Amino acid sequence: MAFAANFSSSSLKGRLNERETRLLNRDWRLWARAGKQLPPDAGGWRNWLILGGRGAGKTRAGAEWVRAMALGLWPELGPRCERIAILAPTFDEARLVMIEGKSGLLGVHMDDERPVYEPSKRLLTWPNGSIAQVFSADEPESLRGPQFDAAWCDEMAKWKYADAAYDMLAFALRLGETPRVVITTTPRPTPLVKRLLADAGTAVTHSRTADNRAHLAKGFLDDVVARYGGTRLGRQELDGELIEDDPDALFQRELIEKTRCREVPDWVRVVVAVDPPASHGKRANACGIICAGLG
Repeated sequence: MAFAANFSSSSLKGRLNERETRLLNRDWRLWARAGKQLPPDAGGWRNWLILGGRGAGKTRAGAEWVRAMALGLWPELGPRCERIAILAPTFDEARLVMIEGKSGLLGVHMDDERPVYEPSKRLLTWPNGSIAQVFSADEPESLRGPQFDAAWCDEMAKWKYADAAYDMLAFALRLGETPRVVITTTPRPTPLVKRLLADAGTAVTHSRTADNRAHLAKGFLDDVVARYGGTRLGRQELDGELIEDDPDALFQRELIEKTRCREVPDWVRVVVAVDPPASHGKRANACGIICAGLG
């Protein structure tokens, strides 16, 4: 993937007309952070997993990739994609973040290339005929039937039915020369994220919130780093690290995932145990509650 490192348009000031300037400003390969927001140079990947902190530019990277695929801007990754899947935790999040958000699909296109969004149909249509269908990971079965040559998945680490949704998507990626998926997510050690990391067909890039400092509100980064820097939460949400379970935790994620069920049986016995804090207020310990059932 060719790009200009540390590119500055000031050297071209006065040498370009208005349209050329607009095109230059919209060439994501010139402005994206190398090794973090552009597809890997090796084209053999099927999944591009973009792990990043909050505000690190994950959504922009995903939206720009979809734009490039729908318009055929990056021929090194193959011809333009005609049918693209947009998969979010919920339909609301797809619309508010991936499509209408400041860094979403509608925002990264120029006027003459911007797709038409039809919320009632959950459909985006580009002037060249490419389309993108919007899906919720809460409804894995809705991916039965449609077929695609590309997909963008957002915040996979918080999908409710992650494995089922991704599996149904995998069966739908059967068009084009090399169907590819881009996944933008804040990392959490869910079984699906770990499964993708172990897949030889997955390319991984990492971004920290601090990498995108120039595009964040003044004082935001200093504030959150002061509060969360160095903590487990900060390493995950700011540094984009995949934090495994605390070895001293009573309940490990592996156990929780193994015992997760979609249908609750008839209970023979239910026990609710409460470990209340000895004090109250902002400095009080958390209240521990466990609900256990025997079915």
